[in-house]
Amino acid sequence: MPGLIQQVKKTIKEWKMLSRGETVVCAVSGGADSVVLLHILMELMEELGLRLIVAHMDHGLRAEESRRDHDFVKVLAKSRRLEFTSRLLEKGELKGLGGSPQEAARIKRYAFFEETAAKYKAQRVALGHTSDDQAETVIMRLLKGSSLSGLSGIPPVRGIFVRPLIQSIRASIEEYAREHGIAFVTDSTNLTVKYLRNRVRLELIPKLQEDYNPSIKETLARTAHLLANDDDFIEKAAVKAFEAALIEQRAGAIVLDRSKLKRMHKALSSRVFLASVRSLGVEVELGSLHVDSFFEIMDGVRPNASISLPGGTRARREYGRMVVDSGLPEEAALFEQALIVPGMTLMAGIGTIDAKVVKTPKKFTGGVNTAWFDYDALIEAGQLSVRQARPGDRMVPFGMEGHRKLKDIFIDAKVTLLERKKTPVVIVGDEIVWLAGLRQSALFSVGRKTSRALKLEFTKEQS
Repeated sequence: MPGLIQQVKKTIKEWKMLSRGETVVCAVSGGADSVVLLHILMELMEELGLRLIVAHMDHGLRAEESRRDHDFVKVLAKSRRLEFTSRLLEKGELKGLGGSPQEAARIKRYAFFEETAAKYKAQRVALGHTSDDQAETVIMRLLKGSSLSGLSGIPPVRGIFVRPLIQSIRASIEEYAREHGIAFVTDSTNLTVKYLRNRVRLELIPKLQEDYNPSIKETLARTAHLLANDDDFIEKAAVKAFEAALIEQRAGAIVLDRSKLKRMHKALSSRVFLASVRSLGVEVELGSLHVDSFFEIMDGVRPNASISLPGGTRARREYGRMVVDSGLPEEAALFEQALIVPGMTLMAGIGTIDAKVVKTPKKFTGGVNTAWFDYDALIEAGQLSVRQARPGDRMVPFGMEGHRKLKDIFIDAKVTLLERKKTPVVIVGDEIVWLAGLRQSALFSVGRKTSRALKLEFTKEQS
């Protein structure tokens, strides 16, 4: 079996992890894996012409032990004459990120590494994940339920992040540390079975090794590698599928064409969904349960439905659209105000209604956002106002007899719940005379005896 340094060099070359002359941020927690990674990268510094930056995240979750780890890594970096940078998470900083404290800490940790890379103009961030970590991750995702992407495990390279130890077993790393007299610290939380990963490492894997396969860790890591190749092929097809289904991409939200998603093979449409969540910039792990829930609302009978996802994200159906967003509220401001006649009425966040009093034309112009009324009859009926739709609202649509609920008109026109709140309702007295952009009332319509007409034009505010 090749030595650890030779194995790491092979991994770096196979995955094109590092190039000559690059600046590399080495994430060092103080544990054996990350300390040995730093030691090996230092051994390769001259050969590869690397510049190393040591970065440490103090999560502040283990009181004095966390500070001990920080000080250990700082002294280690100084003793090797390497630049050192660290970040201490403040109390309460993990709140509001969604998921478990460990998942929230992971999000903050990766953000810190990216910020450090930008600060030092580093091309890569090296992480100390091992082949053992790979095996544990595959088992955890299998237990929770996961897609092919999830079962592919930890990627050797993802963006600026590289994992030179990903094909090296922990036993060889610990042996390397002993042979070279390399000191490291031990995280006491790694020894408790409170967390799933620890139970997998300390209980489940040893049981599988003893009763089923002595080489289970190597087998799982090898399987993850094979699945990653298949995953890469499908992922490239999914990129094209995402582009085909994309209707709109705006800050904090992705809007997809439901009909196009439904025509895709689920192997692709599920990845389009996962890619949509990733594009929000939120680091969360989604399992098969989340994918199934997405398909349930996409294929279900309810035209408006939503699900909550980890990290505060969510997915919802709006008739023919599927929206994946960051979970931030998209609310229309409440409005109710007098309609200026003649003149321009501004509704903040909604748009404007331009009211003009004109001589009755022989030909009426304008599309769905324009309405014409008998001005004198309308003014005699009372003050005009504009507001949002309310539960129980009814109107007498032009060309129909009797009142109809606005809710039914919205449903027929497939107007989303948010857009309903942004649709102006023009009222005179107690009667709704115009549902802007949708239906005009049969009341106060222009007739042969109309001498003056009121022309209303609605212009929606651009988002």
